[in-house]
Amino acid sequence: MKDMIKELVKWRPIIIGVIIVVALYVISDVISGISLILPTFLLAGIIVGFMINGSEKYGAVNGVILGLIGGLIVNVFLIAYYYYLGYGDYISSILLYSLMNLVLQIVVATVGGALGSVIRTEFMKEVQLESIED
Repeated sequence: MKDMIKELVKWRPIIIGVIIVVALYVISDVISGISLILPTFLLAGIIVGFMINGSEKYGAVNGVILGLIGGLIVNVFLIAYYYYLGYGDYISSILLYSLMNLVLQIVVATVGGALGSVIRTEFMKEVQLESIED
């Protein structure tokens, strides 16, 4: 069982994806004030799915883990930021919003992971066709 999980989950691409999500979140939302969080999760999911070099299932599983870890980090930061701004009285609404946001981020990262695996598969097919033609 442990070997199967080791084979299925690739931690290095997931960590790179989480760093991409957090960095782009800080750049887009905190510095510029424009939230690009969902496209960021899609982009990170595509990158992770491309890097793992596996099937769509592997890409989706790694995308789920990316979405969960990245979403928790981003949403904890967002909750703390809202609390710092003085919205502590609305903490239940903020938590509900963050939970819905987390689910959406996981779904988007999952789709991105599967899409990245499909892109990698098609890219490798194209490279093999070019090498055969040469």
